[in-house]
Amino acid sequence: MLRVLIRLFSFPITTFVAVLIGLVARLFGAPHAFVYGVFNRWSKLQHFLLNTKIETEGDIPENGAIIMANHRSYLDVIMIPSKTPVVFVAKAGVRKWPIVGWGGDAMRTIWVDRRDPQSRRRTRFSIVDRLKENLSVIIFPEGTTHLGPELLEFKPGMFYAVAGTELEIIPVAIEYKNPNIAWVGKDYFIPHFWREFRHKELRVKVCFGKPLRGEDGEALRSEVHAWIEQTCMRYRAEFDSDEG
Repeated sequence: MLRVLIRLFSFPITTFVAVLIGLVARLFGAPHAFVYGVFNRWSKLQHFLLNTKIETEGDIPENGAIIMANHRSYLDVIMIPSKTPVVFVAKAGVRKWPIVGWGGDAMRTIWVDRRDPQSRRRTRFSIVDRLKENLSVIIFPEGTTHLGPELLEFKPGMFYAVAGTELEIIPVAIEYKNPNIAWVGKDYFIPHFWREFRHKELRVKVCFGKPLRGEDGEALRSEVHAWIEQTCMRYRAEFDSDEG
């Protein structure tokens, strides 16, 4: 009870403070590396509070890269290790969320409006600009969280934007030992947090695949989807075997 109470109150308070610092820093012209440093320290604090145990596999990119990962939980954004500062690609509607949207602006999130036919073109230019700054761009192509271990269909836009260019995609698979960490359906944040974060530790496996590139957007989407799904299924089997 004490454990979950500490976590429940610490999470929104520390998040608000980190977002406030990031917004003020951005207002005064601080470089992205500084704002990312705030995000990184906030992430490490959440790892400490949740007693997170992350097992990583594969090569973490040394330079800025396009990273595409499956989406399980609101915690996914702090589970992908990076050797460079990162930005995220997210749907434009999230920008309206209190605190989360403000934090996204501070982190120079690339907001995508799927209703806008020009969005893909603008997004591609924004990604290239971030990569030129040696930033990694993290995308969750499912577009929403999912229980898994199988994946939802990937949104095609980003794959068609990348196909036929020099840009490469690094697929990343994320799987939690406790599958109920996934925040799905109409579940509310506080009841979900109260149920799932009373456990002593949080175990997660993260795998980086080899860079992928192609001329055909649909083929690229299928290749990335297949690799991530197969890896998530393998991790799910390993977690379930541990329990047995």
